[in-house]
Amino acid sequence: MAINLIIHAFFMFLILKSQSYYLRNYPHLKGIASIMGPLLAATFLIIISCFIQVILWSLLVFDFGKFDDFNDALYFSGTTYTTIGAGKQFLVPPYRAFEPMIACTGMLVTGLNTAILFAVLSNIARKNPDFEDFI
Repeated sequence: MAINLIIHAFFMFLILKSQSYYLRNYPHLKGIASIMGPLLAATFLIIISCFIQVILWSLLVFDFGKFDDFNDALYFSGTTYTTIGAGKQFLVPPYRAFEPMIACTGMLVTGLNTAILFAVLSNIARKNPDFEDFI
């Protein structure tokens, strides 16, 4: 779980760096154009980060679960990470503690993703006169 959070922290750092790069190099953009670049970059990096984390969980549970192939482990990790929990597959008893760990990591990352997107939008709104009414 710590490795996943380190990976996510790294991607959050990249999001903030990409936002500062965008604001520094494209100050002339106004209105919706000033939001789209940083927001799309942040969303893309969040998706990549979450996908990497799900793959890492899949690699871990592939050995511990009685999965027929890696795709089943990937599906299990993805549904557990997003807290959907399909319930079709499960881990064998000594390794069942990984299921709530995967779900907790996914919930924590969802909160972090919300916070970073809010920070990106707040920073844009503070620096752009088009959004004075929103701060």
